[in-house]
Amino acid sequence: MKALRLGLAMLMVMAMVTTAEAAKKKYLSIATGGTGGVYYLIGAGIAKLMSKYAPNIEATSETTAAGVENTRLLGTKKAEVALIDETTLRATLAKTPAIKIDNFQAVFSGHPMFAHIFVPAESPIKDIPDFRGKKVAVGAPGSGNEVGAKTITEEYGLVYKDFKPLWLSFSEQVNAFKDRSIDAGIITAGVPTSAVIDLTTTIPVRFLSLTDAKMKAIEAKNPAFFPNLLPANTYKGQTTAIKGMGSSGTITVHKDLDEETAYWLCKVIAEHYKELAEVHPAGNLYTLDRIFEGIGIPFHPGAIKYLKEVGIWQKRPARFK
Repeated sequence: MKALRLGLAMLMVMAMVTTAEAAKKKYLSIATGGTGGVYYLIGAGIAKLMSKYAPNIEATSETTAAGVENTRLLGTKKAEVALIDETTLRATLAKTPAIKIDNFQAVFSGHPMFAHIFVPAESPIKDIPDFRGKKVAVGAPGSGNEVGAKTITEEYGLVYKDFKPLWLSFSEQVNAFKDRSIDAGIITAGVPTSAVIDLTTTIPVRFLSLTDAKMKAIEAKNPAFFPNLLPANTYKGQTTAIKGMGSSGTITVHKDLDEETAYWLCKVIAEHYKELAEVHPAGNLYTLDRIFEGIGIPFHPGAIKYLKEVGIWQKRPARFK
């Protein structure tokens, strides 16, 4: 009987310890994207790494409609972490005045995307100013793609009244190109992207480069964009490298996320990105040497704490105070 009482007491102690540990555990929701997309895979990989390496954190990835939905989920605290490119963030908030941009803070710059600007190979269009009077697809209405398209064309002195903007999704742009019903298209997406692969394997396409001066001017006005390079032979018929603007799918958090969690989020990604690359090759791009790319919103104090520890914050661009 004495042994039985001792055994029951030990079980009660173990149960109390387990309950205490569970009480300390933080559950982290990461808003990603559609199943099979890069956002979804990278988000799932980060959730796995956080659960593995961050103490007392259990993270899960949530399937979403990507940037626009992620902005709303994070802004209303229905997710703690989200993958959002800043052009989409700003475009969404412009239509959602109840959610303020001050609530969003960065932890890590994600994989870059490229603004593909293309015309039919035989087109007389040689540069952006030649868009005047032409039909140009700028992306879905209010999308990050449209924000980027408008930013680029305005830097070249063109506003919408100077050409005929068409608000088409990626697939709609491809179909319109095949039908020869548009003169130029702009698709900002990861490289390579399936829509552009489909297009270039169907009809001959020519990509337009931006000048160094224009790229620097765009970046100075909008830090969400940065000069980028589309390597030669990324797509069929594209035999030379193309200069253009890039943006990044930033690891973004709500400003009210506790400092310790943001610290571990930054630390885990920085120190285990090779494991992230095992989930998707884009993980190789989650490195400290490009952590500030495409980010204009402030960094979370928890991320800053880690970046100071490793000597990176001291090298930050001037836009981060």
